[in-house]
Amino acid sequence: MERPSGEGVRHDLANGPLGVVVIGAGDLGSRHAQHWHAAGARVVAVCDPWLERAREVAALVGAEAATHPGAHLSRDDVHVVSVCTPTFLHESYTVAAIEAGKHVLCEKPAALTVSAAERMKAAAELHDRELRLGLMRRFDPAHHEILRRHALLGGPTLAQATIVAGLRPKRMMHDARGNGGPVIDMCCHLFDLWRVIFDGQPESVSAHGYTFAEGRSELASIEEKALDSALFTLTYPGGRVGQVQISWGLPSGVQYIERHSYVGPDGLLIVNWNNGMSLYRGPHPEHWDAPEHDAWRAQIAQFYRELTEGAPRQVATIDDGIDALRISLAVLRSVAERREVRLDEELERIPPLEPEVLG
Repeated sequence: MERPSGEGVRHDLANGPLGVVVIGAGDLGSRHAQHWHAAGARVVAVCDPWLERAREVAALVGAEAATHPGAHLSRDDVHVVSVCTPTFLHESYTVAAIEAGKHVLCEKPAALTVSAAERMKAAAELHDRELRLGLMRRFDPAHHEILRRHALLGGPTLAQATIVAGLRPKRMMHDARGNGGPVIDMCCHLFDLWRVIFDGQPESVSAHGYTFAEGRSELASIEEKALDSALFTLTYPGGRVGQVQISWGLPSGVQYIERHSYVGPDGLLIVNWNNGMSLYRGPHPEHWDAPEHDAWRAQIAQFYRELTEGAPRQVATIDDGIDALRISLAVLRSVAERREVRLDEELERIPPLEPEVLG
């Protein structure tokens, strides 16, 4: 049975501030450090192999800087670790932090293999620590507005999402063994949303995939490029269907675009993520404009409250991350084996990929 947040792990602020170590000083590490600080925590250290980068982020919050977190994990004034590294490093840093008695907020996706994510979960259970995953879109107003308006469409509904962008400035995101590509790194947010919309996990996946960026000079240093483009269909119980078109393989500089559509017997919902959405149920569409909002900050503020006040659990769990990872791996297996893949099959790791060739 899942433990309510705060039971046996709640930090008593009378004993001092909640102490945090941030591992990784890139964009997300910088966000985590500043948002923990804003929430009321004390950021003890920022760690990154690139010491100068760690120093720059640490200076923003009055923290120490280090190339490795090892010396800080044994400190009594450290209670939480934010893991903001490339995905292939999530397991090692998460398990080390948990074994040192710290709670962990790990950036998404959980890992590149189910077994790695399961070992992270097992460590948290063994040491009675909180392990949460950074599916921060749960704290985006658009996420909640989609759920509210989708409920007005009747059922069953048909869903479609298009997510496209140019080559990612962070090149590691194109590394199959580093971050896994967009089907793993980006689609976890969509799968987490559709789990609620469709009331569960899909039964099967049918996919086609490509590596549009193959041969691009910008990615020449990456030996094994991740699949960067795919079109796939998810079939959910009751005949409900979701279709996804995703690409990170467009030319460098192409802006990020994300659009969803949801069709049901009682209407149509069109979503332009970060801008707003429109609900069509009659002659006069109902529009909603997205407000300025920082979902990362809201997520960390919530986790801070969970750890210090016993607030209800809202930050995603490792189980949520494993669920999303299994769908991603099913998509990639469907591409690799050119067949429909069921979610009840054994799904462990990224399969050897030979994407289809356009022409």
